[in-house]
Amino acid sequence: MIEKILKALKNNNVSIYKLVDTVCESTEVFFVKKKLDTRRIANTETVDVTVYREFEKDGVKYLGNASFSVEPAMSDEAVDSKVRKAFLSAGFVTNKAYEIAEKLVSDTVVAKSNIAELTAEEALEKMVEALYRNDTDSNTFVNSAELFLTRSYSRVLNSNGVDVSWVMYKVNGEYVCQCKEPQDVETYASFDYDNLECELLAEKVEETLAMTRDRSVAVSNPVNGKADIVLPNQYAEEVLNYYMGQTDAAYNYLGYFENKVGDFVQGKEDETTGDRITLDFLPAAPFNYDGIRMVERKGLEKGVLKNYQGALRFCRYLGVPAVGSYGKYRINSGDMSLEEMKKQKGLYIVNFSDFQLDEVTGTFRGEIRLAYYNDGEKTVPVTGGSVNGSVQEVQKSVRLSKERMETTTISGPKAIFLKEVSIAGC
Repeated sequence: MIEKILKALKNNNVSIYKLVDTVCESTEVFFVKKKLDTRRIANTETVDVTVYREFEKDGVKYLGNASFSVEPAMSDEAVDSKVRKAFLSAGFVTNKAYEIAEKLVSDTVVAKSNIAELTAEEALEKMVEALYRNDTDSNTFVNSAELFLTRSYSRVLNSNGVDVSWVMYKVNGEYVCQCKEPQDVETYASFDYDNLECELLAEKVEETLAMTRDRSVAVSNPVNGKADIVLPNQYAEEVLNYYMGQTDAAYNYLGYFENKVGDFVQGKEDETTGDRITLDFLPAAPFNYDGIRMVERKGLEKGVLKNYQGALRFCRYLGVPAVGSYGKYRINSGDMSLEEMKKQKGLYIVNFSDFQLDEVTGTFRGEIRLAYYNDGEKTVPVTGGSVNGSVQEVQKSVRLSKERMETTTISGPKAIFLKEVSIAGC
């Protein structure tokens, strides 16, 4: 396919371009309770093509772009037609001129993963065992599950001479836990690892089963007004994503933030009484889809901005190194344990029906499906009501847990403790 596309680009006088060739081999299994329902193997290849067009308007130089995808079955004529249409469309996109990624050539880099040491069947067998290891109760159990094991090959080429490629492995999936009595309730959960994290998965399922069991006996949430809350796992990550936004070159170029390197971005420095955020950009892959080599970099140091990350175009506009957009990051732990957090008066919220964070404003909200309310004397499971808060308001006193979590997108504290968040109870 690559040669077919390069030929079409040459025939249409396209001198600036980028190709991203992606080949995915996946093995998928679907379970109903503990019975294998479906097994599927899928192999796909797609080349995403971006064509660029230089032009000038009213004395300003622009570099427009347009993209399309090519699959193996497409004919030469169809590819040629797509190139012509994309090149025409690119002439109407008024992005200020910038330079695409510089020449970089590398042999194929294979990511380190214990998944590569086994066949797909062997790897999935280990993950299935972990999934059902703690499923031993006939009243509370894993109702259904889907597991996906993927090997992906990616290659990036561009007109400046970029030619890099890499191989990645991933295992991910989702499952639903059900408790029949005294109320029939279900809890959805998902996981995503770049290694066979059997122990982490077994622990996660055990937590989800306990959560489902407790939700079946939960009472209406009595909390109204301000309360301290603990957010674990993916909800902690959602809130911490706000700080990746603070480092984003696009957000800063477009004026959503006005952070300069050296600025303290965690509120007012002299008012900060909680843990200060140190954030490192971690390479989720050896290269990105622009063809930039990805290496570990410092983003924040105790709340101080050290480097931007983000799309190549906006890094160019800001005049900072074009380091690319990072899909993974690491945040420091605190000195407060999760058990200490749970002992504080307030809500330990383990499941929302929906939780959302606006990375620009820092506002977050969610409908509570299950929380544990500590009134200072006893702790009971509760359900219902909602959370409405703002990172900007609570960040000065945020506490990070000692315990950590590891996923394909974050290496960070397993939970965060936030003071004085608005709660609408039942």
